[in-house]
Amino acid sequence: MDLPSEVFRWKIHDTFAGGVPDAFYAGPVSTLFVEYKYVKAFPKRDTSPIRTSLSTQQIHWLNRLHDLNQPVAVVIGCEKLAVVLTNKTWSEYIPKQDFLSKAVQFADIPKWIHNKTCIEAV
Repeated sequence: MDLPSEVFRWKIHDTFAGGVPDAFYAGPVSTLFVEYKYVKAFPKRDTSPIRTSLSTQQIHWLNRLHDLNQPVAVVIGCEKLAVVLTNKTWSEYIPKQDFLSKAVQFADIPKWIHNKTCIEAV
């Protein structure tokens, strides 16, 4: 599913302020900042953590936006699956088994964004 036209989207590319989230979305109900990370391969063991490679600056931006009551998320993709992290859970390690149990199809992320910005009160 692609995002419907009612969702304004901005791919943020800021060469002056490091750590700014990758994208900003806005709809009639809410806005949303999203940082995207992609992991090339799952670790072998179920208890091994998925490494997101969030930088210190990225974590600072995400936490600051969250503390300012701005909707913010980190989407971690691996293969064709993705996990959406909210409420500062991006600072925690995610074991492979937890990732797999919480994962959705990567193609379902646009629907989640649409729901957050156009349907649900955040």
